[in-house]
Amino acid sequence: MSTRAEAQPKVLGKVPTISIDKTDGCQIYLSKDSLDVEIVSSKSSEMNVLVPQANGDFTEHPIPEQYKTVLNKPSGLTTTPVENKG
Repeated sequence: MSTRAEAQPKVLGKVPTISIDKTDGCQIYLSKDSLDVEIVSSKSSEMNVLVPQANGDFTEHPIPEQYKTVLNKPSGLTTTPVENKG
């Protein structure tokens, strides 16, 4: 997926990977068969994954947009997502 417009893909079956590139405003709806999917994103913002619940509703999970990288001697760099709690 590569677009600057808002996207709302719906996964109906099993998929191994979803790739999001250069996308602003993405809501990914998963099915019960796709809960083991890997999501790879780059240069994107305002991304959310919606996971189905037993009652038919969805739980929304944001994909981090900010990361913190620290130097760990002697092993190199460690990068972790920064959670926005607001």
